[in-house]
Amino acid sequence: MDFPVHLALSSVIGIAIWLMALLIGLLLAYLAIRFGVFHGLRAHTRWVDEGKDRRRDTHEPYNS
Repeated sequence: MDFPVHLALSSVIGIAIWLMALLIGLLLAYLAIRFGVFHGLRAHTRWVDEGKDRRRDTHEPYNS
């Protein structure tokens, strides 16, 4: 019933590797989502601002 030390050490190392891989995966997922949302919001803001400028600068014939 004596648990060998090398098996315990390899189990701890294996768990540590899995936790590091999980942490790195979650960090990469967070960065990818944050990057996508940031650029999407920036593009949307530009799209809205361009629409506002275009409406102010152009004369639409059906409003006159």
